[in-house]
Amino acid sequence: MTSHDRKWKEAKLAEITELAKEYPFVAVATLNELPASILSVLRKRLKGDAVIVVSKLRVVRRAFEAAGQKDDKLNGLIQDSVAVIFSKKNPFELFSFIKKNKGDAVAKPGDTAIADIEVQAGDTGLPPGPALSILKGAGLKVAVQGPTISIVKDKIVTKKGEEVSPDVADVLGKLNMKPMKVGMKVLGILDKAEKQFYSADALDVDEEELFNKFVTAYQQALNLAVEAEIFNDASTEVLVIKAERAAKAVNDSLDLDAPASEKKEEAPAEAEKKEEEATEEKTEEAKEEPKAEPVAEEVKVEEAKEVVEETDTEKEAQEVAEQVVEATEEKKEEASASEKKEETVEAKVEETNTAEVDKEAAELAEQATDEEKKKTEGEN
Repeated sequence: MTSHDRKWKEAKLAEITELAKEYPFVAVATLNELPASILSVLRKRLKGDAVIVVSKLRVVRRAFEAAGQKDDKLNGLIQDSVAVIFSKKNPFELFSFIKKNKGDAVAKPGDTAIADIEVQAGDTGLPPGPALSILKGAGLKVAVQGPTISIVKDKIVTKKGEEVSPDVADVLGKLNMKPMKVGMKVLGILDKAEKQFYSADALDVDEEELFNKFVTAYQQALNLAVEAEIFNDASTEVLVIKAERAAKAVNDSLDLDAPASEKKEEAPAEAEKKEEEATEEKTEEAKEEPKAEPVAEEVKVEEAKEVVEETDTEKEAQEVAEQVVEATEEKKEEASASEKKEETVEAKVEETNTAEVDKEAAELAEQATDEEKKKTEGEN
């Protein structure tokens, strides 16, 4: 028996020494309250990336010495019941992987509930007898239905954050309920290349929160690079887009593009043309105004009468009628004034023409008189 023990220890010593030399990361984890089934599952899931070794403490210490592993912090963790993990995963990846891979376990008296523990109604499969008292002791409403005990109503036997009582633990055990999560607890990890030891507190980080911090830091760094006009792989594209937009804004404000220039040159000519057209239209309107037909005035009077008829009160109708009559009188006065202006213009034109004719006749008479004189003088 002693000889077998010695061979086993020597074989284990050689195995741990070799692993300590081969793998870049060495971790120590506690085996307290860890079911063998969960340890077996972890070994399978870490296969190819890590090796979990369980051995006597003296063998582990001697193996570390043989491999030249002299980190005091790591060696100080080798006590009680521990497992040594030799890993290719970096410390944070390994810690996160082991933390996530937990298994279901029965609740023991004094355990803290990680969530509300609820016992649902239904057949328990337990025969009447002592079990009936145990179920009632946990506060459950039960009844005997046939050969077994049934729970009549759902009940939360332990709320989140509360300790599990002995009665509740007994009931959960009889019902084969496993409300607890149990996993391997890593105490610390050594990075051999960097000679850096990471405690469990340093490794236990919230991945989502850490990721958000990295995203925020990246955004702030990018904003700083853009504002300071520092060109790098991330900021160059943003700076080019920003410069392009600024150039367009300046170009639009100064109106320097070609189409706009052509429009500016054409603008004065078009303005003059429009002004001339407006003047001609006003002249035509002024000429046509005096010739307004009396029929239009009659139409307006008829419209006024219709408005008067639709008016609710006599006073309002009278006011509307007076306004229409006044407007009509004004139009007539304007038309009369225009006719008088035309007559005055025509009279002036006739006077001018008559004066010109009289002038021409006088000139012709003078010419005739001169010719007569010349002729008479010639005969004498």
